[in-house]
Amino acid sequence: MQPDSQILKYDIMVLGAGLGGLLCAAFLSKEGYRVGVVDKNKQIGGSLQSFSVKGHRFESAVHYVGSLNPNQTLFRIFNYLGILDELDLQKLDATCFDEIIIGQERFQLAQGYELFQQKLTERFPHQREAIQQYLSYMREVCLHFPLYNLENGDANLKSKVSQDSLADILDRFIQDSRLKAVLCGHHQLYAGVPDTTPFYLHALIQNSYIEGSYKFASGSAKLAKVLQDLIHHSGGKVYRNALVIRLKEEAGKIQELQLEDGRIFQADWFISNIAPGPSFDLLESKLIKPATRKRIASTPHTVSAAMLNIVLKKGTLPYVNHNRYYHRSEHIWDDLRPERSGQIQTFGVFYYQDSEDPGFASGLSVLVYRPFQEWREWSNTFRTTGQPHSRGQEYENKKNELSLEIISGLAHWIPDLASCIETSDLCTPLTYRDYLHIPEGSMYGFQKNVDDLANTTYATRTKIPNLLLTGQNINLHGVLGVSVTAVLTCAEILGLDELLKKMKS
Repeated sequence: MQPDSQILKYDIMVLGAGLGGLLCAAFLSKEGYRVGVVDKNKQIGGSLQSFSVKGHRFESAVHYVGSLNPNQTLFRIFNYLGILDELDLQKLDATCFDEIIIGQERFQLAQGYELFQQKLTERFPHQREAIQQYLSYMREVCLHFPLYNLENGDANLKSKVSQDSLADILDRFIQDSRLKAVLCGHHQLYAGVPDTTPFYLHALIQNSYIEGSYKFASGSAKLAKVLQDLIHHSGGKVYRNALVIRLKEEAGKIQELQLEDGRIFQADWFISNIAPGPSFDLLESKLIKPATRKRIASTPHTVSAAMLNIVLKKGTLPYVNHNRYYHRSEHIWDDLRPERSGQIQTFGVFYYQDSEDPGFASGLSVLVYRPFQEWREWSNTFRTTGQPHSRGQEYENKKNELSLEIISGLAHWIPDLASCIETSDLCTPLTYRDYLHIPEGSMYGFQKNVDDLANTTYATRTKIPNLLLTGQNINLHGVLGVSVTAVLTCAEILGLDELLKKMKS
């Protein structure tokens, strides 16, 4: 029996202070609930975390966001919380939010459907009708997901457009292989596999960036801080360095959670922003069937990745207000094939503006796919700023090898890059695993499979009525996907119609 001083009581407890958990806590705080949030890390935010290399700020994952023009979905969600003015949003170039480079050819993906279509038609005039049909169908698919438009529509609508793979729809409308590669040239946004990734996943993500692409000029960690402040001002609290070791279920409900340091939190509702598998691992409950645990354990995850964060020498590399995705050829999916070998084929490059010399970049983040198996030798190690254990010199050597390979690969397009670099630091799949609590450092959680959607998608509700799930493994990943999922999770407590009405008013 714990002394009363060790038992803290809230209306609602949230496990995990990533974006999904913080948004749920913020929504519920705004509606009058007293909410506690616990997170195992020193720094909150999950994928919103930023870090410093030689005094230069870098993003861990969120380099840009979509659907943020006035009255679009993410705009409405942030506006409902009253935080828009605090986020320091910077709109990416209207004529090009993403530049797709295939070999030495460059293609611009523009904001707004009219300009997006115009730019592509200029490069592929023989595919004018195909581009129009692709975009028309993509918008139609998005309308089958009413919650992404903050509408409470028929939940079965999405099933009507969920049976086609990305490859199915591209083949239906488009014959030009180069155009297909351009349309999917930023596939690092969803780590898709053309034959099995549902087209709707591509459509919802593509649509959000066409609608309105922005970056957090002073860092996505600002969003985490603003949400934390909202929670605190409403009488709640975010607890850092708070590792949950147990969820106690009695009489069919979660009664309390226990931290590693012995503190106990009691609440009427519990929301887990941790992946479903690790969430259920905290439970000793017969209500979560062995078959459910087995299904979760067997669900494949998206591929893992590495990120090279480069501090540039001042005034050496011009800044561009968009992102660049480099591919050696139009075989843009090669890095995702299990049998892949040889050179890295795809590089996602994200620019940081020098505040003192805005015409130049202060740094770059370079994203590449890397299978977790390459790092399995060190899978039994753990390292964060709170637990700075060394993984050994061989691990550092492997990081250096990959860093050099990335820089050498990018030299195909940026010949002078090596001479522009002051220093760099590599995040590996183990880095993402340890900081974000994601199995094997998976980029986007569970891999959606159009042939097995029932077993690769999960609901916000669980068999325990006061335990809800949220986060990137539920519905869709990314800032927009996680935000919409947070709305759905909180609707179980607040009521969906009432919540959507407030967000749209």
